Amino acid sequence: MTRQWWQLYLGGGALALIAYPAMPAGVPQDAFYVAVGASCVAAIMVGVRLRRPSRRLPWLLMAGGQLSWVSADVLYSWYEAAGRADLFPTPADGLYIAAYPLLGAGLAVLIRLRRRGPDPAGLIDSVIVTVSFGLLSWVLVAESLINGTDAPWIDRLVAVAYPAGDILLLALLALLITTAGARTAAFRFLTGAVLLQILADSVFAATELSGGYNEALDLLWLASYVLWGAAALHPSMTQLGDSTTQEPQPLSPRRVIALTAAVLVAPLTLAAQLAVGDPGDAWAVVVCSTALFLLVVARMSLAIREVVATASQRDQLQGVLSHEVAHDSLTGLANRASVLAQVEAALHRGQRAGTLSALLFIDLDRFKAVNDKFGHRAGDEVLRETARRMRQCARDGDTVGRLGGDEFAVLLELLSSESEAIDLADRIVEALAVPFDVGGINITVGASVGIAYSMDAGTKAAQLLHEADVASHRAREAGRGRSHVFGDALRRELSEQNAIETALGAALANGEFVLYYQPVVAVETGDVEGYEALIRWPRPGLGLQQPDTFIPVAEKSDLICDIDRWGLREATRQLAQWSEDEPERYADLTVAVNISGRHLADVGIISDVTGALASSGLAAHRLVLEITESVLIDVPAATAHLVALREMGISISIDDFGTGYTSIAQLQQLPVDTLKIDRQFVTSTVAGARDLLMLMVNAAHSCGLSVVAEGVETDDQLEALRALSVDSVQGFLLARPQPADVVQGRLGTVRDAQGLQLRTEG
Repeated sequence: MTRQWWQLYLGGGALALIAYPAMPAGVPQDAFYVAVGASCVAAIMVGVRLRRPSRRLPWLLMAGGQLSWVSADVLYSWYEAAGRADLFPTPADGLYIAAYPLLGAGLAVLIRLRRRGPDPAGLIDSVIVTVSFGLLSWVLVAESLINGTDAPWIDRLVAVAYPAGDILLLALLALLITTAGARTAAFRFLTGAVLLQILADSVFAATELSGGYNEALDLLWLASYVLWGAAALHPSMTQLGDSTTQEPQPLSPRRVIALTAAVLVAPLTLAAQLAVGDPGDAWAVVVCSTALFLLVVARMSLAIREVVATASQRDQLQGVLSHEVAHDSLTGLANRASVLAQVEAALHRGQRAGTLSALLFIDLDRFKAVNDKFGHRAGDEVLRETARRMRQCARDGDTVGRLGGDEFAVLLELLSSESEAIDLADRIVEALAVPFDVGGINITVGASVGIAYSMDAGTKAAQLLHEADVASHRAREAGRGRSHVFGDALRRELSEQNAIETALGAALANGEFVLYYQPVVAVETGDVEGYEALIRWPRPGLGLQQPDTFIPVAEKSDLICDIDRWGLREATRQLAQWSEDEPERYADLTVAVNISGRHLADVGIISDVTGALASSGLAAHRLVLEITESVLIDVPAATAHLVALREMGISISIDDFGTGYTSIAQLQQLPVDTLKIDRQFVTSTVAGARDLLMLMVNAAHSCGLSVVAEGVETDDQLEALRALSVDSVQGFLLARPQPADVVQGRLGTVRDAQGLQLRTEG
C-alpha cells in the first residue's frame, strides 16, 4: 500500500486543482489553499519516514521552506480577511522570503550529494541561465521596484527579494538538471515543482506591476505543492541523494539550444527596448552581455578541453585495444594471430634479403596434469612463468608468443645457421625442465620443441607453423623434454600421410573398406562367444592394408568418425544377417567394434550407435564397443558417453589394457564390462610377466569384469591362460581374422592346447 501513496496523493492533488476554482471566494477558498500547502509539508515528512533516504537533511530543509511558505499563506489570508491586504511589507512577506533560502539550501545539499566531483561545465551553464533570467527579472520587475517608486528603501528591498529568491531557485534548478544522476520520477516531480513555483512568482510579479491579479496563478502554486509532495512520497526519492558513477552530462543538442536561447536574452532585450523607444537601464544589458560573453568563452574553452581529453582517451583506448588484440591477456606474449602475422612478415623480409628464419613450436609436456592436480590457478601461474623464462632465453628481437593452451612459439630471424635455432630450443627445454615454484609446491612440467625453417620463397606462415607443430609431436613421441627438427624425411612422411588421407576419403566414398572377423573363444567351454570386427583396406594398386597403416592418419581428422560409423553399420548388419541365415549358430554371439577416442568424444556417438542397431535390427546386448584405455584419460566426455551406452545394454571393453596409464585401482570406477589384455603380456617370457598377468586377471575379476586375452599363438600360452582363469581368448592359434564369407562358410574347427576340438564355427 505504501508504494501507492504517491499515486493517491498525486490523484488527490489533481482533484484539488479541479475543485479549487469552484470553491467560494474568501475564507473557504483560502482555507482550501492552505490545506493543500499543509498537505505538501505533511507529504514530505511522511515520505522521509516511509522511504528512509540515506540523507534526510535536504528533504527536511525543503519541508521547512514549504512550512514557511504555508505559514505566510495563513498570515496573508488573515490580513486579507481583515481588510488589510494592501499593507506592505508584513510578517507574511518575511515568511515568504525566508522560504527561498530554506528551499534553496535543500536543493543545494541534494546537488552536492548527487555530484561525484567538480563539474565546471554544469556550473557555467547554470550561471549563464541565471544571468539571463536575472537580466529579464531586472528589466521587467526589479528596476521598476527600485527606481520607479519613492517608497522607503526597506519596502523596495523586500520587493526585490522576491525575484532575487526566484533567481536563486532557478540557478539551483539549472545545476540540478545539469548534474549527472538518475532521472527518476521523483526527480521529474521535484524539477517540475520548482519550475512551476518560479513561473508563478515571475508571472505574479509582472501582473503586480500592471495592477492586476489573475487567480489562475493560485493553480500554479498549488500544482507546485502537489508535485513537491509527490516527489517526496515516490519510492525513487531515495535515489535523489545518491552519488552517481556517471560522467557529467555531455553538451547535448537540447543543452546547446537552451544555452543559445539564454545567451540571446541580452541582445533581444536591448532590441525590444529600442523597438519601443525605451532604452531602460542600458548598463544592466551591457553588464549582463559582458558577463554572458565571458561565460560563453569559458564554456567554449571547457568544451575544447573536453574534446581534446576525449580524443586523448580514445587514442589511449585504441592503443590498449590494439595491444589486447595482438597479445595474450594471461602472459602478455603475442597471441596466435599476431604470431602468424609476424611470421608472414618475417618470411617476406627473408625472401627479399635471402636470409634464414626459423619457428620454434613449444608444447608443455605435463601441463594437463598440473590443471587436474593443482587447479587452473596453478596452471595459469605455470604459464606466466613459462612465458617469463622463454623471454629470458630468446634473443633480442625474437618474437615470443602464446598460441593457446600450453602451446608457445618463438620466431627467429636473420639466422646465420640452423644451429642457432637448435641452440635456442635446447636452452628453452633446459629452462622449462627446472621445477616451477607455485605456492611453495615444486611442479615439474618440461617441454618438447619442434623446429621448422623457411626453406624457400614459397613457404607460408601457416605451413611453417604446421611443420613446427609436427616436429614438436615427434619430440614428444621420442621421449619428451627434447627438440626435433622438421626435415626432409618428415616432410616426405607428411606428404605420404596427406596422400593416404585423400585416398581414405575416396575409399569411404567408393566403399573400398571391408571387415575381417576373428572369433573370441571361451576358455572353459570352447564356445565361440563372438567376433571382433577388424577393418581392412584393399587399397587399389597396393593390396590389402592393415589398420596400423591408415588408422593413425584417419585419427588426425574427422575421417576416423566416418570410418567408425561405417564399421558400426557393417558389423551389426553382418551379425544380424548371420543370425537370420543360421540362427542356431549365431543367435547368441556378439560382435566387437573398435571406437576411436575422437568418435567417442563426439556428441553424435550415441545416435550413431543407436542408428546402427536400429537399421540392422541387432539387439543392443549383442554389441561390444572396444576402446583403448588412453581414451578414458584423454577424452573428458568419454565417461558420460560410456555410461549412456551401457544403460542401453551395450557392453564396453577396454582394449590393449596395460599399454596406457590406467591403474588397476581405477578399474572399479570405470564404466566397462570387459578387460582385454594386450598380447605383449600374453607372449612375454621375461621374469615376472606371469605374476603381472595374474595381478591384472585377479584385479579385473575382483571388480566384476570378464577378461579376454588376445594374441594367443601357442598351446603353452593357452594353457597358461586357462590356469590363470582367463575367461576368453583370441589369437592366431585359434583362428586368424577372415572375411565374412569365409567365416560363414568355414566348417573347420578351432583347437585347444590338448588338441581337443572346440565348438566354434560349424
